[in-house]
Amino acid sequence: MKKQKKVIMITGAAKRIGKEIILRLPIEEYNFVVHFNRSKKEAKTLVRQIKDKGGDAKSIQFNLSNTKSIEKFCKSCEALYGRVDILINNASEFKSQDFFRVKEKDFDNMIGVNLKAPFFLSKFFSKGMKKRKYGKIINITDSIGTSKTWKEFSTYCISKGGLETMTKALALELSPYVQVNSVAPGAILKPVTRIKKIYRKKYPSEKSLQSLVATINLLLSSDFITGESINVDGGERLI
Repeated sequence: MKKQKKVIMITGAAKRIGKEIILRLPIEEYNFVVHFNRSKKEAKTLVRQIKDKGGDAKSIQFNLSNTKSIEKFCKSCEALYGRVDILINNASEFKSQDFFRVKEKDFDNMIGVNLKAPFFLSKFFSKGMKKRKYGKIINITDSIGTSKTWKEFSTYCISKGGLETMTKALALELSPYVQVNSVAPGAILKPVTRIKKIYRKKYPSEKSLQSLVATINLLLSSDFITGESINVDGGERLI
């Protein structure tokens, strides 16, 4: 009997880190749910790339800031392949702003996408995971944003720090059948927006991405590691 492929749902998967994670995973072993918000063209291209490599994927659009509709969105994701076995919370808002210029809507949007959405995605997807007695949730945080923080990135750092704490809380809530961990990368891909230099090190993209995906593969293969935050930053947080 042919082994049933696990279904991976990854948010913000159409480009940058989300895309790179998918293309470095053993594609033929999974079915992928490729989430995107505005990057429809990139999502379509990624689905084609996955299929060309012997895997299968389907894309789905959703604005994660619309947290009131997340339950409906989760049901739509599960309908694509009948379930979701693995959730990777990768999508993230990232911007700098002077502390005294932060408005309530700025704070709400950052927390909504970076923390609130991952929480409720985890809540709704984990119901099926617990029922099937198998599931993995991996949160992509930030080694600097959670360990040292940056000036003028207060809302971002708060959201990522909350995501790291959420990792530990949900690991306890969902044990023993669902493992919840986080991976905290450092400098991987150069920011798309023009901001001041925030990482001390350069962006050794290929080496960093390989290490990031190797860590994700470790967490996907383990039924015993849970509640951990693994830094993949080349020691950047120690400088």
